[in-house]
Amino acid sequence: MSSRLRAAAAALLFCSASLPATAQIESGGLGDISPWTASFLERGEDGLGRDLWSNSDPEYLIALFEHIDVSRLSPAETSLLSLALRSPAQAPEGDLANMLQAERIRLLLALGERRAAASLASQTGDEIEGINPDVILSDNRLARGEVDVVCAQANVTGDGRFWSELRALCTLKNGEEASAELAIEIAGQQEGAEPWFTEAAVSVLADLDPEDRPAARYGSGLEMAMSEMAGLEPDGESLSSARPDLALLIAEDEGRPLALRLAAAGIAAEAGLISGEQHRALYEALIEEEDFEPETPVEAAFVLLAREPEPEPEPVSEVAAGPAGPVDLRAMTDDWSEPVEPEDLEETEGASEEEEGPSLIAQQALAVEDALARSASDAVSFSVTARLFEEALDTLPAGEDTADSAIVFAAAALANGDLERTMTWLDAIPEDAEDATHFEAALLEGYALMFGDRREASDLEPLVSRLLETGYEENQRQAALQLFSVWSGFDVPMPVMARSALTQSQIEAPPVEPGILLAISSAERAGASGEALLTILTQTDGQIESLSGPSLAVLLDTLKQMGAGEAALALALDTGELWTLAAERN
Repeated sequence: MSSRLRAAAAALLFCSASLPATAQIESGGLGDISPWTASFLERGEDGLGRDLWSNSDPEYLIALFEHIDVSRLSPAETSLLSLALRSPAQAPEGDLANMLQAERIRLLLALGERRAAASLASQTGDEIEGINPDVILSDNRLARGEVDVVCAQANVTGDGRFWSELRALCTLKNGEEASAELAIEIAGQQEGAEPWFTEAAVSVLADLDPEDRPAARYGSGLEMAMSEMAGLEPDGESLSSARPDLALLIAEDEGRPLALRLAAAGIAAEAGLISGEQHRALYEALIEEEDFEPETPVEAAFVLLAREPEPEPEPVSEVAAGPAGPVDLRAMTDDWSEPVEPEDLEETEGASEEEEGPSLIAQQALAVEDALARSASDAVSFSVTARLFEEALDTLPAGEDTADSAIVFAAAALANGDLERTMTWLDAIPEDAEDATHFEAALLEGYALMFGDRREASDLEPLVSRLLETGYEENQRQAALQLFSVWSGFDVPMPVMARSALTQSQIEAPPVEPGILLAISSAERAGASGEALLTILTQTDGQIESLSGPSLAVLLDTLKQMGAGEAALALALDTGELWTLAAERN
């Protein structure tokens, strides 16, 4: 599964109001050029087709856009929506095309796609209320530390709160005290003015002691720039409103305190903007600090993973050493020559040996399992921790010392999209494990096989048999039926036992209304892929796992047919709520 780990960070690397190199215009002629044909896809990404929006009624599309609440969507859903909004397509027909473009831009901003939003806004003929591309681009520059460049812009003279605060910041930076005092006063009178900005600016003007200044804020590039210039220290609330793209910049800034960088990395990781390797490197630096003591399960796991195995002791000769000097024969009793019984020897040896504890590998496995289990409060947190320990999942040997952690490790590997390692951990589960463990293993294998090569129905019969024979609890039966439904959405050839289970069992999850399902499949067949996709998102709405199996099959198959196969796979994993397998160990 591909991951757009640095999408928002890339947004801060492009600041020209004209189209950047990665926003190419696809056109068959001058008459076709419009903001809709601009591509904001990353290298290696495939778009969703040029007729994405053109075969639908714009008024209906606007209603669908307005219905979507980005804050409710899962990472898989936001990734799917982002792909659709960044894909080049033909412009919709009619007078409402610009209104639809405004809704598209607003959703891009909500998704953190600020580069695409600013570029589209600058190309749209009509001014869009509440969206100023110059403000977006200038704020991006401020976040990168380019205060001098922004202050030199001619459009610093613009109206509104942002430009007023920017003028105050620029006059302060230039040491123009008289102008700064007036600019700060004007900024404070703007609609929606933030008292924090005035307080921070006055603290610079009055040269207050650091302890008398407000805490730093990172909610925008302008707030970051003011915090830096005023030398503001962060507190527990400083990152609470930070945008994920700004959090990534803080995490990557080696000049900031490590604790702040780690907190920011957590925010960026939840948005999928930082790699597991980058995030892990911060923890590895943390445990190397002098007088460090682990305070969280994640920190404790990294401490153990960094521990080197004890060197093997030198072999001891089995030949008893002779007496070092003269022997006092008078000290010997009459029975000194009697043979020593084997049981007496075993008792003597046992008394001198210390009972061995778990091996270092076993301790490491238990620590990583504990960190994963404690993070499994939701799918996002579990996924973040799974990426953190991706290297450990790959290097810890799958064997007797780690068998008890195999289910959790397999779930984490699957969350990382690592099919090979998932199967390695599943193979480590002992034959004499409890039925519940065998059911969980079969469930994980069932979801994992969708990422591999297709199999024949006969190859899946043992897997289906294990699911049905070991999953006799009602919640297990429902989980198996959910898996079979997902299989049907991916054309996995189901054995007759699975088909029979579907026909004989009641699926408790609520279905999508039949009329909505028909509208979705009909829209896709009519070439209105965007309409079908948006309608699907109105139904999943961050809770795809709650939908019935038949509904899932239709939705996933529709996504696959429109070319969004990777998104469909990600949503399929969401349906299984596989992170709960780790949560049960907590």
